[in-house]
Amino acid sequence: MAVEQEATGIATTSLVELLSVVSRRVARGVGAVLAEDGATLETYRLMRALASGPGRTMSGLCAVLCVPAPTATRLVDGLVDAALAYRLPDPDDGRRVRVHLSARGRTRLDRLEALVSAHEAALTTELGQTRVAALVTALTDLAEPTPA
Repeated sequence: MAVEQEATGIATTSLVELLSVVSRRVARGVGAVLAEDGATLETYRLMRALASGPGRTMSGLCAVLCVPAPTATRLVDGLVDAALAYRLPDPDDGRRVRVHLSARGRTRLDRLEALVSAHEAALTTELGQTRVAALVTALTDLAEPTPA
């Protein structure tokens, strides 16, 4: 796939550059949709991570979100302050806490999921179902951890 430098500002067609450009474009688009409801892409991703299990440790959240500990703490503090999440002691290790999505957080996440789904549907219409399916397959493969 050739990329025109004038159209994209990309000097090469390197994988890293292409992934970076596409990631930023998608994040900007979905971020604008979420902002209409007062949310950010980072808090949406955090809420999804919390909804996917019975509470997460801070180190687990850092790993899932690929963010440093201070960023994860800031994001969790924001959700806790808004009563969208809460912290409880880890039942297996009293020195740690687990962060849980509250009922109010689940309701909010449902609303945000609907906004993101509508945005993804628009992208699918624009790009075509076949291209999107191929892209999802390729990115899923890339996202899998490589064996050591």
